[in-house]
Amino acid sequence: MFDTATATTTARKSLEGEIINDENQIGKTDLTVLKGGFSTSDHRYNFEIKSDGTGEIFYTDFDEDSEEFLHEIKVEKLASEIEEAIWEQIALQSEQNALEDSEIESIREETVADMLEEVFWEEINQTLEDPFFRSFYDDGEWGEEFQTECGTVDEFIKFLELCVLTEREILSSNEDYLVVEAETEIEAAGISECSYYTERLGDLVEIACEYYKPSGFRYDYNDGCYDRSSGYSMSNESVTISLSEAARAPVREKMLGMVRLREKLSQMETATEKIERLTAF
Repeated sequence: MFDTATATTTARKSLEGEIINDENQIGKTDLTVLKGGFSTSDHRYNFEIKSDGTGEIFYTDFDEDSEEFLHEIKVEKLASEIEEAIWEQIALQSEQNALEDSEIESIREETVADMLEEVFWEEINQTLEDPFFRSFYDDGEWGEEFQTECGTVDEFIKFLELCVLTEREILSSNEDYLVVEAETEIEAAGISECSYYTERLGDLVEIACEYYKPSGFRYDYNDGCYDRSSGYSMSNESVTISLSEAARAPVREKMLGMVRLREKLSQMETATEKIERLTAF
């Protein structure tokens, strides 16, 4: 039969080792210290948080290197919550079979590790001067696919293809592209600096971006710290439209394309004068 007293003692052991008495503190106040770790896509780090509002991250590759930080976590309360979670897991798993000491120890270690890592990512990381990236596979951290607020991405691309198809002076040998970048937190959507450009295409892309409202971003490595925000630069997601295919289209297709473009601009409630100017043969 499962020994409740033994389980409780073992569970509490998980946190007793993290409470230290710092005699340098005024009044010799007990200082609660919780020690945990976290993983990025590139490294494993250890950290500790103290009840005096300070904390420290230790770099595993450099024994003497660390990073101090401040926090607002109520460490004593967190310690109690972790202890309660450990006990709940022990009680749950012991309902069917008695647990060995090694199994209880494993529950303790896993619970402490999981809860402290969650606290780091949810409450500490974003307060650091240079936050860590959690994982290359965490879409919420690493980017957002190209998308449109109005209509669909396919509709947006088809409209841009109409714009290119109806350009007047694109040579069939032109291997350039129309490149349109999505909106990000720091930049508006629009035609890219590396894109093929005419004043007409610029006006049409501006209309398209105002109507479809494309957004999306990614992070590109900039030779900085591999798993910190400073090591990456935010870039716009983009779509590209080939000019050569449009240039080889027959004249009849271009004329029909101009008619479709005029209809589409009208549906997008573009000013009549602007429609006439952008769709004039």
